[in-house]
Amino acid sequence: MREMPPEPNRKTNTAASSTASRRRRDREIRESEILDAAFEEFAARGFAATRLEDVARRAGVAKGLPSFYFESKEALFKAVLRRLVLPDWDVLDAQFEEASRPTSVLLRGLIEFVYNHLVENPQAHQLLRLLIAEGPRFPELTEFYHAELIERALALLGRLLARGVERGDIRPGPILDCPQAIMAPALLAVLWQLLFAERRPLDLARFFEAHLDLVMNGVSPR
Repeated sequence: MREMPPEPNRKTNTAASSTASRRRRDREIRESEILDAAFEEFAARGFAATRLEDVARRAGVAKGLPSFYFESKEALFKAVLRRLVLPDWDVLDAQFEEASRPTSVLLRGLIEFVYNHLVENPQAHQLLRLLIAEGPRFPELTEFYHAELIERALALLGRLLARGVERGDIRPGPILDCPQAIMAPALLAVLWQLLFAERRPLDLARFFEAHLDLVMNGVSPR
């Protein structure tokens, strides 16, 4: 009589799966702690002066762990940017390309997203301050910021404006070639908060409405 193969050890498989899952969670927690510490170090010291061992010390992890998870200081900084600044582009693209919604509603939503995600985000302010101060010395960082955030945001905005022109919601004009102008007030709001917030605080709610009024009156068909 042919012998049947032994049944798999379900307890062993379950234990192995549980161990792997726990290790993944532990890694995610450590990476999160490293990214939190990296932001604090970059904000306090700047990019050039920050060392991976200082990040490890602030995070309370082994000295070599940041370089184990991130191949370089540049890679760590990019990971911080991705976590704190960059949106989920797939979700954002889908949200702002709904054919049934008026272009004015979508444009307002995009500007509101920029305020919620960047203008009112103190961590984004600190990263932008760092890029302005040290970007000329580290062009790889500004190129990454431009490619991953500015370029994609402008592409989304350009598609939104072209859609509006096609539907008759947006007046054709120079703004189609320079969509950056639509977001210029938001950048001013960020710079204002970096430079003047303590003595000349900005009413962001009123500024947002003024920004919106300026844009809507500027692009709406006469």
